[in-house]
Amino acid sequence: MIKQAPADDLAAQMRRLQDDLDSIKETLKDAGKREAQSAVANVEGYARDNPRTVLAGAVGIGVLLGLLLRRH
Repeated sequence: MIKQAPADDLAAQMRRLQDDLDSIKETLKDAGKREAQSAVANVEGYARDNPRTVLAGAVGIGVLLGLLLRRH
């Protein structure tokens, strides 16, 4: 036979679970922000070290988009 827990115990467990989930969500949000900042810093560093490559890529994308939109 399965022993049933009182409703108060279940409510307390649900509150603790919700608190734990909120904490996990905040931790993941903070980690995501740090990763995004790191990625931006890496891209900025690459662009500063290789401005011609970045400019050539931007021109290439512009030409490609121009060709694609012109056919429309």
